[in-house]
Amino acid sequence: MILFSGVLLLIAVSSCRKGFLEKPQGSDTTVDSIFSSSEKVQYAIAQAYTQSLAIGITIIPWDWNRDYCMRESTLDGISGENMPTDFDWEDAWIVQRSGMTADDGSGVPRSEDGFSFNYKAIRQNYLVKENISKVRDMSEGEKAQVRAEMKVLTAYRYSEMFKRYGGVPIVEKTLNISDTLNIPRASLQATLDFIVKLCDEAVDSLPDTYPDKWKGRITKGVALAVKAEALIYAARPLFNTAAPYMDLGSHNSFICFGSQDVARWQQAADAAKAALDWSLASGYHVLNTGNPLDDFGTATSTPGNAEVLLAYKYQWGNDVGALFFLYNLHTWVGNANGMSFTQLRQFYKADGSDQVWADETPRPYSEYYSKMQEMEPRLKASVQAPGIDAWSNPNDAYWNSVNCFQSGNLGREECGRRAKFWYKAGTREWFEFPLYRVAEFYLDLAEAYNELSQPAQALQYLNVIRQRAGLPNVVATDQDALRKIIQREWAIEFYQENHRLHDVKHWKLPDIADGVIGGAKRSFTFTYAGSSAAVPTDFLTYANVVKYNGFWNPSQFLCPFPASEVNKGYLVQNPGY
Repeated sequence: MILFSGVLLLIAVSSCRKGFLEKPQGSDTTVDSIFSSSEKVQYAIAQAYTQSLAIGITIIPWDWNRDYCMRESTLDGISGENMPTDFDWEDAWIVQRSGMTADDGSGVPRSEDGFSFNYKAIRQNYLVKENISKVRDMSEGEKAQVRAEMKVLTAYRYSEMFKRYGGVPIVEKTLNISDTLNIPRASLQATLDFIVKLCDEAVDSLPDTYPDKWKGRITKGVALAVKAEALIYAARPLFNTAAPYMDLGSHNSFICFGSQDVARWQQAADAAKAALDWSLASGYHVLNTGNPLDDFGTATSTPGNAEVLLAYKYQWGNDVGALFFLYNLHTWVGNANGMSFTQLRQFYKADGSDQVWADETPRPYSEYYSKMQEMEPRLKASVQAPGIDAWSNPNDAYWNSVNCFQSGNLGREECGRRAKFWYKAGTREWFEFPLYRVAEFYLDLAEAYNELSQPAQALQYLNVIRQRAGLPNVVATDQDALRKIIQREWAIEFYQENHRLHDVKHWKLPDIADGVIGGAKRSFTFTYAGSSAAVPTDFLTYANVVKYNGFWNPSQFLCPFPASEVNKGYLVQNPGY
């Protein structure tokens, strides 16, 4: 495996990512010295968090190694949420049009996370876990807590690989050159069991809360959240089936459970309920003061709010920060910033009804303006409409239409430019990417109870999310109809939070090849009164057009392993690559 060598390596919290325990010339830095005091060990712990939580969220701008995910792009660019329409050398642009590959022609896989870096992060976790006992000025209780934190970080990385790859190689300690390094894939069930085991072992040693200086570290609730998310993916149709999406012969156990079992939905419900019960007892809750725009904007944007159990807090030291570059509409690097029509039509009007949008016949811009004003608060917290000052940052010149649309964004408006994570942020150039919000547990429960044919319980949890959004309660009890409504809530509530791509695959949506990931990708195009546009009078018409055709093939349900690793003979590739 790429990761495993005899070198003890901790990746430093710095833009260059130099090995923290990689002994430089003339230095006495060793494992023993790093783990000699509680002060020094905090650097190693911080590195474990940085590595384990970064993968799949972001990549350092212009890092061409794809250590964390697709370079210079984000997952919403290939999930059907946004429109990667610029720069044909960028991964999201290429993957949307030709799919993921095990080798991009230069020996590097074009997948949506950095497979080998998962194991570098896991090794970091084990280094901390195995050496924390050496720290002289920490109590045994503190050491047990750190070990538990490392177990949950490892479970989180395996959970992320689980939903992307299926069964993966299981490593339970740091490996040295005397160990067997080429570890084969484990079955899907064994991988799931390992995730659950780590979370169960860790939970009792973790606190419910931390002193202010340690806020953001893993609590009991995070262990419960990791377990709940793994089990909801285990219950969904992609894995919970007798026959896999593509045949892998004698290795089908790597990509499906080999049976369809409703008990998996009960396990998912039980785990989500445990996570929700802990949250409510520990001061975490869905924010609902009766002001839906403010509540949803705060829940997704304000650091340290009471809805977020865990967030990715680190910003790479130089160039402001990767998250700012990739997610903020004020920058040019994140060229998948425009919302697609597929995503726009998920949102409701503020009264809970569906909006009727233009077709390919151009319509007056004033119609677009009026229709966007009618939309629900979650849309207004998530995008900025061309010609309209950002709802998410009212009376803020930095976020007015002149500043955001006149320079550099003309012709790239799509259905609106994303503004999520920046609610009342002003000129703040960083945000904390939410990894687990309490809202997730409510939708887990709604989905699981619907699949268990218990619509009353499903509606109970679903309508908590609807009420926070200012929408009327859902009353439908037909399982198929309610399933579609719940899936739509996932799409709205967790837009841009790295859920959609995996959700649509694991649900095996029937239209996944027809406008979701593959098929005609539609968005809005505008005409203008002059050579620049910024305010409503500068826009003339809008139309709903096909911008490009997305790629889909059943092979894309799961990610490819790097061809370089498969060619070593120990790793069975996923089908179709």
